[in-house]
Amino acid sequence: MIPVKICGITNLEDALTCVRHGASALGFIFAPSKRQVTVAKVYEISRQVPPFITKVGVFVNEDPLVIREILKDCHLDLAQLHGGESQAVTEFLPGRVIKAFKAGLDEPDLAWRDFPIRAILIDSFMKEIPGGTGQTFNWSLFQSFRSLGYPMILAGGLNPGNIINAVETARPEAIDLSSGVELKPGIKDPMKIKQLMANLKSADIQGA
Repeated sequence: MIPVKICGITNLEDALTCVRHGASALGFIFAPSKRQVTVAKVYEISRQVPPFITKVGVFVNEDPLVIREILKDCHLDLAQLHGGESQAVTEFLPGRVIKAFKAGLDEPDLAWRDFPIRAILIDSFMKEIPGGTGQTFNWSLFQSFRSLGYPMILAGGLNPGNIINAVETARPEAIDLSSGVELKPGIKDPMKIKQLMANLKSADIQGA
């Protein structure tokens, strides 16, 4: 089954629910958001998550020194960058960056090639929202970013109802969800998570 990252985790119960139903990665938002969490809270959660689950901190235009310290203090594996970060930031955190781009705003600039990035994430664009929007976009825009040569993660308004169509259309290497599996901002819905995973398993979607 295609790897699934569930973002916007704010509590241990939700983290363990995601893991139990088959999530490969968990995301913790440190940037201003309805789902923003503290370093202390993420440390409390991450130390109780099974060791082979990837733990990701989400940042927007944060000081790279601060990012590195948070990764260390919270035992996180990767930093997901949703702002206007430069290529130099990826070199400061070699091999630990997922760089997010906005479909319909950002272009697949070949200057990003050959930097130490683990993957790129393509999300939808809303002018007033720097991070995830919870809205879908034209998935044909996803393919243009393959020219950068990195594994690609699809985000933006994914939910149990559209996930099969999204993955079959875009063929990403992984997917990232947050609001599509929530009861309310910051609180996950176990039934939506269970249904999402069941839909993916039934379709036997392996990714690109």
